[in-house]
Amino acid sequence: MLVAGVALIAVACASTTRFDGPGGDRRLYRARCGLCHVPFAPGDFHPDDWPDLVAEMGPRAGLGAAYRERILNYLVTESEGAWARR
Repeated sequence: MLVAGVALIAVACASTTRFDGPGGDRRLYRARCGLCHVPFAPGDFHPDDWPDLVAEMGPRAGLGAAYRERILNYLVTESEGAWARR
């Protein structure tokens, strides 16, 4: 039983490292938001729309404050770029 618990903790810790480094916020968004639906492209919504969407959906996805902030920053930044190119 103890070995199984330690193994589960090790897997959980290892799985968060895939969100570190370049592209980590994108991977985090796709992994967490993609659990329930196909993740929207950041440019699908105006940058001003993302804060309300993340505030509504973040708790449903079980996102803590740090992950919510990372995802929101990623979406707003990418959306700003997409809307600037229109």
